Amino acid sequence: MEEHHDRALSILEELGARPAAPFFEDGPAGYITEVLDRLEVSTRRDAYGNIVAHYSGNTDGSQPPVAFVAHMDHPGFELVSRGDDGAFTARALGGVPAASLRKPTRALVLAADGSRVPAELVPIASPTPEQPAERLVTARVGPEASFELPAPVVFDLPDFELDGDTIRMRALDDLAGCASILAALERLVADGADADVYAVFTRAEEVGLIGARLVAEAGTLPEETLVVSVESSAVIPGVAQGKGPVIRTGDAARTFDADAEMLLIAARESIREREPGFSCQRQLMSGGTCEATAFGAFGYSVTGVAFPLGNYHNATTSIPDPDGGVGAEYINLSDYLGGVDLIAEAATSAAGRDRRQPRWASQAIPDDMRRRLQDTLPAP
Repeated sequence: MEEHHDRALSILEELGARPAAPFFEDGPAGYITEVLDRLEVSTRRDAYGNIVAHYSGNTDGSQPPVAFVAHMDHPGFELVSRGDDGAFTARALGGVPAASLRKPTRALVLAADGSRVPAELVPIASPTPEQPAERLVTARVGPEASFELPAPVVFDLPDFELDGDTIRMRALDDLAGCASILAALERLVADGADADVYAVFTRAEEVGLIGARLVAEAGTLPEETLVVSVESSAVIPGVAQGKGPVIRTGDAARTFDADAEMLLIAARESIREREPGFSCQRQLMSGGTCEATAFGAFGYSVTGVAFPLGNYHNATTSIPDPDGGVGAEYINLSDYLGGVDLIAEAATSAAGRDRRQPRWASQAIPDDMRRRLQDTLPAP
């Protein structure tokens, strides 16, 4: 197990070294494709660049497949024009912290050759009436810099840092989801597991769940597939870092489906039979909307796994706070590794038809309870 966990951490570090913004996901996509090619699982990219891999090992097709879904992008900016003074104008993509629109913020422009060019994002001195809607800032880059526009811009934050039990990265949302799915899939393939599993890596989630909606709209996954969104989601009251991955019962938009969730409950209980101390939480994570909602809108049965996330979308206070700061996102190491275990277990639970109901729901009602209810009825 330790070897599997080391590999899961290595995958996350490799993804962190490949920054991305909505519509600019080539870095993570390239690495994910390399890993999938080595696994020799069926893999394709759809017309929009979403990656869909399928592993089917020793299953008879009598049970629905399970799909684990994560997105490759993270809120950022794009250079859209260059003025006569040499300064660039950059537009926000996704839910960046308001502080990054209101005060100087260190950033990196991702050049076509893979290099990173330091930049500073500063508020536009004389906002135009269109600015609030367009969310524009000035990007100050060296005078010799030249880019093919549009060009992606990300915050100048650590790719990956492991500080004791804390993982800090520019974009744990949702590279932690991508990495955990890849690590679990590697484990399934290595074990020759009985499982029917899709791994889906989407684009442009941060600007409206676009990639996930396109995959769902196209019916790329069989309609009976149980879809599990794997996401890093903001810590909310009732959820704590270090208490394990979260079985996500819903998001800010909708509650999810009990039948799909029982897949994760069964996986949790199977792990606890081997490891009684396995930590896992269960909560409606209302801090944001995830890809389960996109698939649910197209009729799929959906549920979710979440890693409790600090500094959500790089906001050190909250996204709309203009006086806040911009910092690395962070999750707990054991939450992440526990999530990988939960995903791998859920894949085999699906193939093994193991969808246990809670003990109190599946057990027969005792006769003494029936009699007591009857005996305590008021006299006619």
